[in-house]
Amino acid sequence: MRILLYSGKGGVGKTSLSAATAVLSAGRGKRTLVISTDSAHSLSDALDAEAGPKPTRIAKNLDALEIDVNVELASHWGVIHDWLTRFMTFKGMEDAVAEEMAILPGMEELFSLLRVKRYAESGDYDVIIVDCAPTGETVRMLGVPEMLNFYFQRIFPMQRAVVRSVRPVAKHVTDMPLPSDDVFGAVKALYLQMEGMGPLLRDPKTSSIRLVLNPEKMVIKESQRLHTYLGLFAFPVDAVIANRVLPDEARSAYFDRWFEVQRAHLKEARHAFDPLPFLKARLFDREMVGLELLEEFGRDVFGDDDPTRVMFEEKPLEVRKEGKGYALYLRLAFAEKDKIDVFTKGDELVVQVDNQRRNITLPRTLASRRLLGAGFEDGRLRVRFGEKEEHGA
Repeated sequence: MRILLYSGKGGVGKTSLSAATAVLSAGRGKRTLVISTDSAHSLSDALDAEAGPKPTRIAKNLDALEIDVNVELASHWGVIHDWLTRFMTFKGMEDAVAEEMAILPGMEELFSLLRVKRYAESGDYDVIIVDCAPTGETVRMLGVPEMLNFYFQRIFPMQRAVVRSVRPVAKHVTDMPLPSDDVFGAVKALYLQMEGMGPLLRDPKTSSIRLVLNPEKMVIKESQRLHTYLGLFAFPVDAVIANRVLPDEARSAYFDRWFEVQRAHLKEARHAFDPLPFLKARLFDREMVGLELLEEFGRDVFGDDDPTRVMFEEKPLEVRKEGKGYALYLRLAFAEKDKIDVFTKGDELVVQVDNQRRNITLPRTLASRRLLGAGFEDGRLRVRFGEKEEHGA
């Protein structure tokens, strides 16, 4: 099983590359599913075939799916959504506003990932290719399961116990809607569906994220930030693809300046993302839509190579024995040293880069040891742990 996620700034060509990769994969005889998680779907346009909210057969070995967020919300969030809406209207919010506010940030992205996980576990496909939403939504989509996992493990059990205790009394003194057992049951069911999602997406032999960029300064900088945030959450990146590169046949007096600009940006990007494989997709003289043109587009990028193979493998997070202690290494390419904050909180290591924070549950081997300090060099964060702390001495 291979899962490929194409991510990058909006408008760089993620959909075309996702579709082209899917066409080549299917052509190699692999049962392939290409999924769009962007609410502004354009996968059907790229394939020149209608993709629905369920896997739709496009060609031999090739299915496509455009996730319908409303369908996903109804099936996963219905009971919880109803209670949140009642609670907010009780607090004085207008009905229509309460309906919207009851869809919490990150839910749409989470349900998209649940779909990916479900099809990965079904055994129906050899390859799943995900056309991700633009950068910000992708970071939130990949990070929200871990954040919700913290809530479900630490806070949810306490809330359920408290509500069960006060519910018999509360109904006599207030009309405020308290969550029912059905609500807590729906929350628990959601948590159970999420289990295993992190390991699935962080296994570099199974899952890879590919960064798509255009040879433009702002796009490259945003791609670098995305790479940093993906490293923070330990998601493996196996390639960078520069799309819409001007080909030699486009040279003219008018485009000469653009050639020089692109050449400089490509050189900078190739150096910045080293040692990741750096592929190029040229700008064609037409829209590359439909299966035949997508195959041509894909071969221009990957040649005769298998586009679904693991192109680069590195563990974004690893723990090493060093002397009498241990060190935890976390790849944070392009992060700035003065914008990294590291501290422990109970059995968790908290790492914050800019406005992105990750709570890493430490293995018992590290949780029982004293944090000695952290350093940042060559794009890697090194957190040192000393000898075991004595408790109750």
